[in-house]
Amino acid sequence: MTSTITESHQPGVLRKRTPTENAVPLIFDIPRSGSDFPREYQAPAPFDAVRRTISMYVEDLYAGVPEHGATWLYALFPNAYIDANRHELDIDPAWLEGEWSEPLETSDKSLRGMGLIPRVCGKGDVALRDAPISAADLRHRLDHYYWPYHNELAAVLAGFREQYGVAYHISCHSMSAVGGKAVADPGRVRSDFDIGTRHGATTAPEFAEAVVECLKSFGYDATLNEHFAGAESVHKHGNPDGGIHSLQFEINRSMYMDEDSYRRGERFTEIQGHLSQLSGKLAEFIRGRSA
Repeated sequence: MTSTITESHQPGVLRKRTPTENAVPLIFDIPRSGSDFPREYQAPAPFDAVRRTISMYVEDLYAGVPEHGATWLYALFPNAYIDANRHELDIDPAWLEGEWSEPLETSDKSLRGMGLIPRVCGKGDVALRDAPISAADLRHRLDHYYWPYHNELAAVLAGFREQYGVAYHISCHSMSAVGGKAVADPGRVRSDFDIGTRHGATTAPEFAEAVVECLKSFGYDATLNEHFAGAESVHKHGNPDGGIHSLQFEINRSMYMDEDSYRRGERFTEIQGHLSQLSGKLAEFIRGRSA
């Protein structure tokens, strides 16, 4: 089943593709794959280490989902500039300069250098910042990049909820084949796909089970809350009691690209096709539950 698709664009911030027929209340959001670096962006790290922070090609892997009635939302800005999958106040106070009126919500991620404004890159061992961010710069990044993206995602989900009584949300990411130094599972070999529900807090179990079952039917090793239980995108927007079901979707990068050369791998088209089929299966799942 194919759909007519319209596209909207906020330069430097986001791109959205919306089916106008055969639509279902399902959105795939891609918050950490952007590479439109703002002109003022600077980093002491070499370019090769900076670009390793990008979850490359994820937006292309899911390019086919609107054909099955799902909305596709892509953050254009790089997460090295501001990470849309972190809480808006997840800042290490030692790395913020100037007056800030709101209490910070510092997590272990920001203390490891992987918070809202990342300060390590590469494989977690290269400095991305050599000085604190100013309060004015932080406010600029929040107001002009972070919040416009999250507000758009929230508006889509609210529209689904109003029109259909329910909304489904998949936050799309990629993970390295082995955990790096700045993450919670350093040195650990990872599964093909890991589905995060914050241990059941962000979705009804049936939604996650449908995803895992479909991936396993394609022959993948699909795990649940094994490597990444779900970060800010699903935490901020998931509300199963309110009819919004969110899960985080991690794909092992080594399956679809060479992690050293950054080139697409031989299986890219195959995996892209499977993810398009997954979108179709989920559309059937959603229609079946609303029938």
